[in-house]
Amino acid sequence: MMDVVDKATRSRMMSGIRSSNTKPEVLTRKALHRLGYRFRLNSKVGKIKPDIVLCSYKVAVFTHGCYWHKHESCKLAYADRNYSDKWKKKFEDNRQRDKRVLDQLMAEGWRVAVIWECATREPDIFDVVINQLHGWIKSGTNQYFESDYRKT
Repeated sequence: MMDVVDKATRSRMMSGIRSSNTKPEVLTRKALHRLGYRFRLNSKVGKIKPDIVLCSYKVAVFTHGCYWHKHESCKLAYADRNYSDKWKKKFEDNRQRDKRVLDQLMAEGWRVAVIWECATREPDIFDVVINQLHGWIKSGTNQYFESDYRKT
């Protein structure tokens, strides 16, 4: 499939996609800070670099973009497109890396939370998710938390 824009334009467009300090990440950090949590950014847990690390609770928080991490059954994941093999491999590699990172952190005794981008886009939903996350962090139970909202 041919690209609809030239290589220079595509490069400029792709360079605008950030990997850190994304809007969902910033919203999650602000919400956690408002609840009184103090955390580290750009902190490594072994070789893994979560978006947010709550050391005192041994919690690693990831904010995943629905598109790049292929949030299952979410409208923002654009699953209906006809992707080239290169992009299919990229998305599959992302999912495999996410699984490997999750398994590794949990094996090391860390609790892991994943907040999906779609949950951050609607303030009412996001408030519910953050309150669920807060309860999960304080409870000290379960090794895994994931926002269960999906944009339909």
